[in-house]
Amino acid sequence: MSFLKRVYPFNAEQSVNILSEFGPLVTMFVVNGATGDINAGTWALIVSTVVAMAVMRWVLGRFPVFPIIASSVTIVFGLLTIITHDPMWVQIKVSIFNALFAGFLFGGLFSTSPVMSRWSLITVIGILVVGVSLQTPLVMSSLATGQWPALGDPNNPLLANLMCLGSLAVGFFVGMAFKRNFFGYIFEKTFHFTQEGWDRFTFSFAWFFIFTAVLNEVIRQVFDADVEYALPIFGMKKGIDIWILFKIGFIMPISGIYAWYLTRLMQPYRIDPPDGHAAATPTSGVADHSYSMAPATARKSTNSNPR
Repeated sequence: MSFLKRVYPFNAEQSVNILSEFGPLVTMFVVNGATGDINAGTWALIVSTVVAMAVMRWVLGRFPVFPIIASSVTIVFGLLTIITHDPMWVQIKVSIFNALFAGFLFGGLFSTSPVMSRWSLITVIGILVVGVSLQTPLVMSSLATGQWPALGDPNNPLLANLMCLGSLAVGFFVGMAFKRNFFGYIFEKTFHFTQEGWDRFTFSFAWFFIFTAVLNEVIRQVFDADVEYALPIFGMKKGIDIWILFKIGFIMPISGIYAWYLTRLMQPYRIDPPDGHAAATPTSGVADHSYSMAPATARKSTNSNPR
């Protein structure tokens, strides 16, 4: 393996996916900072997302499943922000989508992995129980004041949090119905891991989506989008600018670092594709879960005839 491949293990598809995720966000930050108009920044986000989708189609010759879903959701929530003049929609989209996708990954593991199925179910139930319990102070406050949040107003923390928890639950049931390890299904022609490797990779990334969803809600709810705050280095910034800075300055690098680090940790589970084709990663139904514990270098293809 070359030095470049060891340092940067992503191919053209992963690179385009990363750029399609964060390129529009950087564009939104630049336009919003230059104009001070969230609608202009959101239009920049939508237009650059459409451009990113076109670039994916041109470079890859197709629309990858995950980026196209994420891009479509970005456009829908971006339009809601423009229609309502409320940046909350484009902000909460991150929390809802990440929670939904994390649940989807956990659900897929529950229906296909004998090792991770129990942990996936325990994780989702635990998050839902803790998440609902944390809403108790908001419920008690509403009971004390007699003022309940307006139905459909995600600006209220109680409803926003319940929307995210509901997305996690819905994603889990959809993942169960999908009955596949999503990452193994999507990236089987790019990375070649054992089934155990794919399961561990997926479980770790599902937790990462939960982590980023929680962080996104913390930043979104602590810093009001229209209020200015004093930052040590950047001076006075509106809450929406702080949120964008958080996405670009923290989420973007930590996502890349985590993906790179996790890919490096997966090397013990790497297998060579037999006869130059994709590894035999199960793509549907309940897979064969007899994990091989032999080192990757010791496993040989059984498809070739002995001479």
